Amino acid sequence: METSKENQEKSCSRGCFRIFGRTAGVIITLLFVFLFGYITLRAAGAYLIIADDLTPVDAIIIMGGGGEGRMNEALELYSEKYARIIILTETGERIGDLDYLQSFDLRIQLLNNGVPSGNILITESEVTSTLEEAHAVKQLLERRQLSTAIIVTDPFHTKRTSIIFRDVFSGQDIKLYFRPVTPSWYTSRTWFLTSDGWKFTILEYVKLLAYKSGFQD
Repeated sequence: METSKENQEKSCSRGCFRIFGRTAGVIITLLFVFLFGYITLRAAGAYLIIADDLTPVDAIIIMGGGGEGRMNEALELYSEKYARIIILTETGERIGDLDYLQSFDLRIQLLNNGVPSGNILITESEVTSTLEEAHAVKQLLERRQLSTAIIVTDPFHTKRTSIIFRDVFSGQDIKLYFRPVTPSWYTSRTWFLTSDGWKFTILEYVKLLAYKSGFQD
């Protein structure tokens, strides 16, 4: 017959196995949740990023509203001879308290980096949204008889930009390529690690949904 001590040992073993099983189950569940969450967040960021294979074109377009990254990317493409013309969109924004347009400042930057004055074009009408930029760019390309262009913007902005521009240019014999700023702080692998990443990602999805629902961008 089993002694009392042996029964206690068996009871303890069964209890330990139960605890171990529950702990392992919790760990596996947490790992699954973490992995699922990471994959979901990475996919959410990746969806917003469009990066077309590039070919030499007629013009490089710098989308307005960005920082130095868009300018530097455009200059890099220019130096690699992807295009001879760089187009700026006129946003009407002014530099601080100074009485001159941001587009003038950007033009000076391009000149200082070796882009000839005649190779810098600025859209005529002031724009306040991506949709208005698309129409302004379309008018300029048609007027100048330019049929191909690379559009440079921040990674999180490329998806919505590509959708809007392709809608506006639908039926036109103009080929567009979309180029995200590289390198960039915004990547599909790390965007969710910063507050700016969350802010711009959520904002892009809201704006994309609004555009798809028929509201102006």
